[in-house]
Formats: sequence, structure tokens, C-alpha cells
Amino acid sequence: MSNVIAFLEALGREASPIESEVEYIASVEALDVDDQVRHALLARDAGKLGELLGARPRMVCALMPADDDERKDDDGDDDDKDSPDDNRESVSRRAIH
Repeated sequence: MSNVIAFLEALGREASPIESEVEYIASVEALDVDDQVRHALLARDAGKLGELLGARPRMVCALMPADDDERKDDDGDDDDKDSPDDNRESVSRRAIH
């Protein structure tokens, strides 16, 4: 599996992608990997490759406010607008959580 991960990292790290299909096929054929993994790479089947490598089928990222972080009720009055500094503090504080 580490061969596959190293190969994918190298593909992503390159400033210029592999220029031809022939180069890609040659690179995949040179890998010391299982035949099923090789076929998934050649078919560029990310789902099958992830399945073979034991990856999670779905990854979800969610942001949740802290329990002690209370939101101000918006009563429609524009006089109580937050200053730009308040917004910046709120964003940076939530980013830490």
C-alpha cells in the first residue's frame, strides 16, 4: 500500500503532470503492487482503489460552534451591527475549535 500512496503523492507533487498515457501506464506497470490495485490505477478508478486500500467510503467535514458560544439575536435593527474587528475575532476563535 505504501508504494501506491508514494506513487499518488509523487503524481500530485509534480509541477507538470505525466505528459502522456504511455508514461502513466509505464509508471503504473513499474509499481510493485497487487494486480487489482494496478488495474484500478490503470482504469483511474478512485472508488475501487480506495476500496482496495481500505479507505473510508465517504469523508465529511462539519464545523460546530462551541457550547458556550452564544449567537446574538438579530432583531432587524441595523444600529447594532458588529464592527469588522468583532467579525474577525469570531472567525479566528471558531477556527481554533
